[in-house]
Amino acid sequence: MPKPKRSVLVTGVAHHWGRSLVPLLENDPDFTTIIGIDYRPPEKPFKRLEFFQIEPHHPLLAELLKVSAVDTVCHLLFEDAYAPSEEIFDLNVMGAMDLLAACGAGETPRLVLMSSTKVYGAGAGNPNFLDEYADFKGKSSHPYINHRVEIENIVDRFVRQNSNLEVAVLRFANILGFGVDTPLSRYLDLSVVPVAFGFDPMMQLTHAKDVTACLYHAVKGDQVGAFNVAGEGYLPLSQILRLGRRIPLPFGAPFLRLGTKVFQKTPIPDSLPIPTDFLKFGCVGDTARMKNELKFSPRYSTRETVTDYFENARLARYRPRKTRIESDPKATEELQEYLKSKTRASDYLSELIETFNKEGGHDQ
Repeated sequence: MPKPKRSVLVTGVAHHWGRSLVPLLENDPDFTTIIGIDYRPPEKPFKRLEFFQIEPHHPLLAELLKVSAVDTVCHLLFEDAYAPSEEIFDLNVMGAMDLLAACGAGETPRLVLMSSTKVYGAGAGNPNFLDEYADFKGKSSHPYINHRVEIENIVDRFVRQNSNLEVAVLRFANILGFGVDTPLSRYLDLSVVPVAFGFDPMMQLTHAKDVTACLYHAVKGDQVGAFNVAGEGYLPLSQILRLGRRIPLPFGAPFLRLGTKVFQKTPIPDSLPIPTDFLKFGCVGDTARMKNELKFSPRYSTRETVTDYFENARLARYRPRKTRIESDPKATEELQEYLKSKTRASDYLSELIETFNKEGGHDQ
């Protein structure tokens, strides 16, 4: 019996995670309809994606879901905010609320939500491993954590009141990948890295490639619930800095908190992208449900994620920066057509010579 064809809508297709996920869906014949939305257009066109430049607030979104018979929505449209912003709050939190309402009105049965293990918070009372039922204590001066907590609370209330929607929440540990803008990458990109004096928290990482693979796995599957997602193992912050040959600069925790508040009012509010509590205490998620129920195994361990990131960062220093000296993409297409025409002409000439030799009795 043939598999039923799938229809999926992805939010944030002009942002990194959406751009990374869509090609996997396009290459999967099970997905016949792939719709993408974002408040800005993608930099490069996709092969099969139907793109609409709208926000989750748009009043026709529910109609789009219903008419297209979308069976899964993958919500990836989220902006990391390092300073308070009403506009980003409206996009992140209120946008998620409106998207849920659209899923309900559009009779969409499944939602995949990208979240973070930072919703658990970092504190001295944390157990060694936090399971998916741990309380949300991620109150932070950094809005990108508070917004995640708010969104998860909204989703939880919505699901309790609307049993028709099944939700899979993927809580990724610290995401790191060369060329991917995340709070941890901004922190580790500093040559001199501020740390909390007297503290060395354990950290758990997820490679950016594993994030994309897990999103695809969840969209393809039918698992429901919350899942911590991270690479195998964990490392103390001091060892991560040593692997990257970064110089730690110790500060008292009160000075780090004060520095965060000061920098949030400057033009460089993300100078301290990791909240102070996460530089003091561990926040390590239990990944048993990821392995046993989600049936997903990350390719990179925490250590491999760190070494891969810093190795690529080191090699990037030796790569030439492209300015005006680069090929025109249109010229590449023209060159391909030229080579194809030459190949066809050469093949045609070879056939004529072979036919002539056979007819003339010269075929040996």
